[in-house]
Amino acid sequence: MKTIVLLCLFFAASLAVPTIDVRDDGVVAAACKEDVCLLADGCRCATPKSPLESGQVAPQLISLTFDEAVTADIYNNYWEPLLFDRENPDGAPIGATFFVPHEYTDYQKVNDLYNSGFEIGVHSITKNALQSYWRGATEELLELEFGGQKEIITKFANIPAEDIIGVRTPQLQLAENATIKAYISAGLTYDSSWPTLPDHPLYPYTLDYLSIQQCLLGTKCPNEAFKGFWILPIVDLNGIDKECNTLASCDVSGTAEEISEWLLSEIEKIRSTTRVPITLLVNSYWFNSTENSWEGFNLALDKIATYDDTYLVSQKQVFDWIKNPVPNENFKTEDLDRNANCNEYSCKLKINGDNKDRYMNACVPCPQAYPWVGNPDGDAE
Repeated sequence: MKTIVLLCLFFAASLAVPTIDVRDDGVVAAACKEDVCLLADGCRCATPKSPLESGQVAPQLISLTFDEAVTADIYNNYWEPLLFDRENPDGAPIGATFFVPHEYTDYQKVNDLYNSGFEIGVHSITKNALQSYWRGATEELLELEFGGQKEIITKFANIPAEDIIGVRTPQLQLAENATIKAYISAGLTYDSSWPTLPDHPLYPYTLDYLSIQQCLLGTKCPNEAFKGFWILPIVDLNGIDKECNTLASCDVSGTAEEISEWLLSEIEKIRSTTRVPITLLVNSYWFNSTENSWEGFNLALDKIATYDDTYLVSQKQVFDWIKNPVPNENFKTEDLDRNANCNEYSCKLKINGDNKDRYMNACVPCPQAYPWVGNPDGDAE
């Protein structure tokens, strides 16, 4: 433990959810000063420095995150056998976060995930495949995409709007300040879209002041001040001859044991040094395209379950911890008791102006049209 503390000090650089203010004068935010930006005030600088006092050791938090359409096939074949019935060291069920896009999503399954204790976040309506769509989007379009999807999840999965606070933009493509402004307009509180290189690990921080985080994906990152809005950085992994931000893009192959050992070694690099929260981006594409990947990932999760200082949590749980940080010996997860009602409806719908049929399972009566950008309620023309 002494080694961990010393390394954490070596890497040092520079609550309740507050009301978020937007600085819209186009002026670049001021540099962050740790003696001014105080966690007690809901502010934190971008830094690899632990929020705990010297000598205290943070729990190693790992978030399993998913950002693809929630379908019955993926739910039954991958997520349920992989995630359900696992426990953290404190005996509580593990957490995970599902950033849900709209198209092809089964909202009855979203309701099931929520009632099982997992976090539901926003991942846009269209999940447009073009990077340029997101990178060059206007604030107005992004408000329709992210705000509209929050409305769709709330209505058709019957999930309380106040429980949907996290967001990830497709392909991790930020449109500079417009993306954050759209998030805030949608009532979202934190972003999980911003990668950082393995040698630049960062704890979650707010955008009250200018971020020091690099922009790695050709995007223009936010540079204005957004008081009280949080960034949960994605610390890249070391894949085959490259850094990577999704398990699929790391291009690691081999036996289940070899895949497991690679992932565990990547986790250990952080667990034995800075102990920044780890965000893993997991998609069924990886399981389908890489032989032994599901088995290897399952083996890794089994091994993690034997660590008494490592917790599989949702991004919301990371967010809650960073606002009120406690050392490992005092950290507890919670067993969420949820019972969001779902009356099952199978809907055959058309998008207004489009003659093709769309199918959607919902927890409320079917709308008149397939919910879409600009029409999240699915109203008829």
